[in-house]
Amino acid sequence: MRSVLIAPGGSRFEVPAGISGLEAVKGLVAEGKEKALQEAVCLKIDGRLVDLDTRLPEGAEVFLVTPDSPEALEVLRHSTSHIMAQAVTRLFPGTRLGSGPAIDDGCYYDFDLPQPLTPEDLEKIEAEMRRIIKEDYRFTRKELSREEALAFFREKGEEYKVELVEELPEGEISLYRQGEFADLCRGPHLPSTG
Repeated sequence: MRSVLIAPGGSRFEVPAGISGLEAVKGLVAEGKEKALQEAVCLKIDGRLVDLDTRLPEGAEVFLVTPDSPEALEVLRHSTSHIMAQAVTRLFPGTRLGSGPAIDDGCYYDFDLPQPLTPEDLEKIEAEMRRIIKEDYRFTRKELSREEALAFFREKGEEYKVELVEELPEGEISLYRQGEFADLCRGPHLPSTG
């Protein structure tokens, strides 16, 4: 069976169902189709933003989200918050994480740090974020049961994440990993930190 991949300009491409959005984009670019496809940030399926790694459902119309769309900026900002959290946890062992969403004019992350930050620390965090971007870690999603998520965050001493998991409704709980960093998150994210 097939799916239809729709580029921002309205071009439609039939692709095999069951492959990932990333595989579909790479295949179309290799065939010499629109070069803009390789700039895809994520997908939109049934009005929901999902990662490029998502498998294309049979018979679905799948929209590519590229950097010029408002949704792409939200995904970029959210991915940036994860890069910032990775940098902070590298630089300040013992940091406990709250939440870190994208917001209208950027992103933030709630940290419970072992000591207050100084202006010099902010410069260190920014430099570490640049290193993480250069390291180009893939963002990977993993689905967890509530019990798995609770055990994972309890083992890490992430009491705020345990509270968040306990408040989530039954069903899909996901974790995103980039390099050594992993966090509770529904996504989506850019394909990598680079």
